[in-house]
Amino acid sequence: MNISASPFENDVFSIEKWNFYYSELYLPNTILIAIGLIVGISGNAFVIFVYQRGLKNKGQGRFFIPILATVDLASVTACSIYNIVQITRHVTFPGTLICRFFVYIIRVILAHSTMIMTAIAVTRCLKICQIINHKIRTFHLWIFIASAGIFSFISNIPVLFAFGVVEVYKKNVTGYMCKEIDDEAHILDKGNMIFVGLFHGANILIITVSYVLIAIRIFNIHRRQNTSKMDTTGSGETMQSSPTVKRRPKSLWTYRLTLMFFTMQLCMLTAFIPPFIIITQEMADRDFWERKRDDLSKNAFLAMRMLYFTNAVVNPFIYGFFDHAFRRKLVDMACKTE
Repeated sequence: MNISASPFENDVFSIEKWNFYYSELYLPNTILIAIGLIVGISGNAFVIFVYQRGLKNKGQGRFFIPILATVDLASVTACSIYNIVQITRHVTFPGTLICRFFVYIIRVILAHSTMIMTAIAVTRCLKICQIINHKIRTFHLWIFIASAGIFSFISNIPVLFAFGVVEVYKKNVTGYMCKEIDDEAHILDKGNMIFVGLFHGANILIITVSYVLIAIRIFNIHRRQNTSKMDTTGSGETMQSSPTVKRRPKSLWTYRLTLMFFTMQLCMLTAFIPPFIIITQEMADRDFWERKRDDLSKNAFLAMRMLYFTNAVVNPFIYGFFDHAFRRKLVDMACKTE
């Protein structure tokens, strides 16, 4: 494959200079990724440690948090390392096994994360809307998480046959890039991406429906409570005598926890949209990146392309904002270490 770039037209060309050009060009993105790596690893590690040490048995609502934080930790680590290697070793990628491993494991992690988010939305919906009478037990959730992991590993197997280190050429120099190995691999990966896209779309639909039902349920609860208060005030009865008020179905923490998960899933959806747009353009035009001439647009589009794991960096801050018990436990543990 020939790469048409023009930064060395009047200079002695070499593989080192070719690679340095891309490293220097995408340096702003490398810095952002490095910051995300540090923040994401430390943040999710703190979440796992605090919830396992201090909040492990504080209700089923928190069951998913350390699991999701573990997946986010793996996502931040794998995605950041892969993207940094892609930038700093753009035309000197280390090897086919490394290329396939990172592309495959990243897609597995993202698929598993999406399915966990879907499970969270469905369980919150079942709990608040009281759709079924049977209680969902912890071992049911573990079975789903394990099944989701197996499905994620199996559904992304085509990636192992589509990606590898490909020779690229400029002048008399040969470079090596991690990408689809040929046209057949491009078709295979495109088909897999369409399947994955439909799968993620179905998950997003389930998540959306679940939170719409939750919103309707909460609205109806508050409307009945307001109606009960008005009727009680009008009849001169006390609030304690109203059977509707006695049966207040959910606590404030239940709603707060649900809002926390909804915020996380909204961040996930927001993080997926820009990469989806770029990937769609990549699929339609294999020379998409070569057509970008100015450095600013190249960095901007690359930043959009790598936003897919930013929700894994942001999630620890969302836990800290919504969960008062998490903040108190984190402060207590910090004070004990001093």
